[in-house]
Amino acid sequence: MAILGKERQEDWEVVYEGATGLIDLYEEDPESKGMNGIARGFRGFLEDLFQAIDEGRPIVWHNCGCSPELIKGLEGVQTCPIEVLTVLQNLVGEVDYTVALIDEAEAHGVAPEVCSIDKAAVGTVLNDLYPEPACMLYHNTPCDSQIAAIKCLTALTKRPMRLMDVPYLSGDREVRYLAKQFREAIPFLEEHTGRKFSWERFRQVCEESNRTAEYLRDWNELRRHTPCPQVSKLVALNTALLVAFSGDPEGTTIAKAFRDEAKERIERGESTIEGGELYRAIWYQDPVWFDLQFYDWMESELKLVIPMDLFGYYAPEAVIDTSTPESMLEGLARKDLRVLPMSRQFKGPIDYFIDDYLRLCADYQVDFGIFAGHVACKHGLGGIGLFREASREAGIPLLYFEFDMFDPRVTPVETIQDDITHFIEDVVRPRKEAA
Repeated sequence: MAILGKERQEDWEVVYEGATGLIDLYEEDPESKGMNGIARGFRGFLEDLFQAIDEGRPIVWHNCGCSPELIKGLEGVQTCPIEVLTVLQNLVGEVDYTVALIDEAEAHGVAPEVCSIDKAAVGTVLNDLYPEPACMLYHNTPCDSQIAAIKCLTALTKRPMRLMDVPYLSGDREVRYLAKQFREAIPFLEEHTGRKFSWERFRQVCEESNRTAEYLRDWNELRRHTPCPQVSKLVALNTALLVAFSGDPEGTTIAKAFRDEAKERIERGESTIEGGELYRAIWYQDPVWFDLQFYDWMESELKLVIPMDLFGYYAPEAVIDTSTPESMLEGLARKDLRVLPMSRQFKGPIDYFIDDYLRLCADYQVDFGIFAGHVACKHGLGGIGLFREASREAGIPLLYFEFDMFDPRVTPVETIQDDITHFIEDVVRPRKEAA
């Protein structure tokens, strides 16, 4: 399928066709505002990216730990997350394309232990699938795999790169430390894009980011409702929204669609599961992005709903103060340190990681927790003993398994389905019946 009237590389046409097909599917269900919103957002992002390519505008790559507001402070510059093609192939395209990119990166010498999304990003560059960047702006978070990919991409592209040093902790001193690096990155971005940074434009971007945040917070609150008003897979898509659309009106449109759908379904007294939900669980660590229909299976076969997961959680931190340049830089630093999923939990003491899980289990009144251990997330898997102990002390049954969120060859979806089914039958259901 051509994009903006032109034939593109097959990988991109596949995801564009997939996003279009998803839009056509959900147009028949106008009440599914959340899925309608995110599908249109995905296709819109592709159109914006290829319009920038056709017009010869500068493109800046960034990673998922780097919220794009600072880059959007430059007029006419297009952002491009290094994970975007992989994410879209898994969510709306064909996962076989992702698998091929992973294999290509490993054949090139990338260690098998590196995260699959980072290996796929390297494979994407090896196949010349991304437009050449004017420069690259990265954070050294949420994990070491990201750093491995960043170094590899820099060597392959030979383009200018600036790496932000995200500190271990998240206090006020650390916020100021990261904000200082943002200020120092502005001349770097101006030099290599040829565009002037505008504080007024940056203020508008931050205000848009705040509007998105307010809708997402409302949405987080509404999904506490019993029965859960929306499908489980929506929470798994929130991180993609934040990485691609923060500071963009499209992000606010999507977040509002998430919120409005939940609000309207609660007002109508509707449950996302026909016949009513039987079980509620917090899904922690990483979602099953290689098969979104897995979430439909949980709801239809097990009557299990995921009201919130780590990717959907929007931490209740202050919005960006747009009164001065310094307050905006510090507000963005605070967001990157304390709000962005994974970046918030996957650094610092493990207490952050565990405390958020326990808070979500209490707030969303769940029957059990699911720790879906993405095999490359060594920082999370290394703390599973402490995690299990905390869950046991809180009286929350915990299912733990390992898989790869992008590569279905590691743990087939059927194995995950069996694990969850047996855990409910052997642990959760007897516990509920006894209570």
